[in-house]
Amino acid sequence: MNKPQTHTAAPPLPPGKKDALLNKVTCPVCKDPDPDVVEDYARGDLICRRCGCVIGDRIVDEHSEWRTFSNSESTGADPNRVGGPNNPLLREGGLSTVIGKGTGKDASVLSRMQNRGALGSGDRSLLAAFKEIEKMSDHIGLPQTVQDTAKELFRQMDDRKPMKGKSADGMLAASLYMACRIDGIARTFKEVCALSNNVSKKELAKCYKQMREALGDVHSLHAISTDDFMTRFCSNLSLPNDVKKAADHVSRTAIDLGIVAGKNPLSVTAAAIYLVSQLSADKRTQKAISDVSGVSEVTIRNVYKDLYSKRDSLLPPNSPFLQNVSDLPST
Repeated sequence: MNKPQTHTAAPPLPPGKKDALLNKVTCPVCKDPDPDVVEDYARGDLICRRCGCVIGDRIVDEHSEWRTFSNSESTGADPNRVGGPNNPLLREGGLSTVIGKGTGKDASVLSRMQNRGALGSGDRSLLAAFKEIEKMSDHIGLPQTVQDTAKELFRQMDDRKPMKGKSADGMLAASLYMACRIDGIARTFKEVCALSNNVSKKELAKCYKQMREALGDVHSLHAISTDDFMTRFCSNLSLPNDVKKAADHVSRTAIDLGIVAGKNPLSVTAAAIYLVSQLSADKRTQKAISDVSGVSEVTIRNVYKDLYSKRDSLLPPNSPFLQNVSDLPST
């Protein structure tokens, strides 16, 4: 087997790098000082492309020994043999190696023993909470960033001893609601409560208040505006686009004029939709709007009275709904 030859002569080194060494492989057959060398990964050989001489063998392949096809195959399986990554949200890292149950009795016993030893008791409860957050998020189509934020919030609250003994379901719902506020994706208390296990709006509000007091200095929350709900509510009520645009103008103008100062943007949105819908051919009742928005009918009526007192100045100029303002109900 021919062995590779090396030239010890090298061009002058730049100042400060006199200790550097430059090794250059040459072909012993064609004597090409700058050979076109290729590496045969399957055999571990270095081969001169010009004459076919094997310059070196048993070259160590430093590439990874696996290939991942999870993004291209329909099965989505990942054949990596190095295990999954650690979960930083779990206290002990949470290695994801799992032993299948199998068919025999010994296999199921081994699987149970592995599940008990893989995670601590605290990590098991956290993992169950994270799965619940994923299920709730998927139900209303929340992105992965919101899920990750909600998991981090729940973990932070779970680490605080003063929060021990609180409603786990309430804290899960509050974590998801606060994550939506942090990432600028507005959701109402009613929408989050509908996803959780028998958590009332009152309980969610209480848990959210506790979480905000504990973590408010760490996370900044996006302010809620009428723009966050108008499009979604009008779509759920099957209202046409001209009604949506007019209701959006009504809510913004009412806020700019200070007519609804101190009112919840969610309530202003519901009342504005009710006002404009009464001027259009697509009328919606207070109950229908309440069912979609989660705002009580009493609250809608109270805010509507404030809008009704300035009804002539709230609609857009040249709006086709202006001619029906005199027909608006007073309540």
